[in-house]
Amino acid sequence: MSSPTAPTFTGTQAMTAYHYITTVQTDDGRLNTRDGILDVPAGFTRAACFGHLLSQLAEEYGTPLAVLYFALEPNALTPEAGQ
Repeated sequence: MSSPTAPTFTGTQAMTAYHYITTVQTDDGRLNTRDGILDVPAGFTRAACFGHLLSQLAEEYGTPLAVLYFALEPNALTPEAGQ
């Protein structure tokens, strides 16, 4: 993952897994919703993650894209969540 505003990182930095869900609409009206896991190094921002994901979608669908929904949450659940 790279972004002009994101810090650089080495393979030795700790990573945190985030689950994302995003829905975009293309210029011709097509809708795409997808989700996945994004492993993020310490120091990255929510904005850098959003930019990274949006650039992937733009490569696939072209621009402009309208973002209809975006969620980014840590993938790990707290122990209390299962009780």
